[in-house]
Amino acid sequence: MKKHVLIPLNENKLPLFIETIGFNPVQETITRPNGYPYYHWIQTVSGQGSILFQNQQINLTANNGFLLLPHMQHSYRNEQSDSTPWETLYITFGGMMVKEILITLELYQSTFFHWEQEAPISTFIMGILKQSDETTDSFSIRASSHVYEFLLLLKKYGKTYKSSLNETNNLNTLYSLIDWMKSQLSNPDVGLDEMALFINTSKRHLNSLFQKNFHVTPYAYFVNLRIQQSKKLLLENNDTTIGEIAEQVGFRSTSHFVATFRKMVGIPPEKYRHLNGVI
Repeated sequence: MKKHVLIPLNENKLPLFIETIGFNPVQETITRPNGYPYYHWIQTVSGQGSILFQNQQINLTANNGFLLLPHMQHSYRNEQSDSTPWETLYITFGGMMVKEILITLELYQSTFFHWEQEAPISTFIMGILKQSDETTDSFSIRASSHVYEFLLLLKKYGKTYKSSLNETNNLNTLYSLIDWMKSQLSNPDVGLDEMALFINTSKRHLNSLFQKNFHVTPYAYFVNLRIQQSKKLLLENNDTTIGEIAEQVGFRSTSHFVATFRKMVGIPPEKYRHLNGVI
């Protein structure tokens, strides 16, 4: 039986959330020219399927899976006869913090994974499905916390085929830049020039490299880091003023910080603080 656990629509502002999770005993052919709107994991339980991605066909047998970023064109199908079904497990997920978490775990790519038989990836997903059978609250927020656990398991046990040396070096360079960004959140003088200088490249090449790998500009990602840090500061101490927080996360003026926060979060920082119980 195909099973879904759907998260309520009013919870889509969670840092992480599950949209669907399920077991499909007879996986049908799927074609998505515009990709899927959420992050999408699919793996083989038994049988054999294949996924077509970026003009490359990749076979998925047992202990193999594929992680797809949102809106990436793909298709997949059973590679055996109709009498031999392709059984799959899948998770689709999203959330305000997914991109940053995947980048931190060095998983932010549409890529193929394989793992050893004893790795608990499949049993973990099946365990979540079993819990949804045994509880009357199958739409619990608790299910969304499993996304983070799943990503940690994938980081620990999942193996990828080696990228080219050049691709690996590029990713290592970008991860070092992100670490540097995190250390510079309070510095209002950091911009694209300083980022390019840090990794010894041109601004144009940095923009191209960052967007190719992370689908966002480096400066937009840096601003997102600042806003995420400001959320933490807003909730840690209600005695800290909005102006002080703006300065701590590198904004030259309170008004610019408030406008940026409102644009990215949907509400001003003071309201964000109050809605989260900080008076």
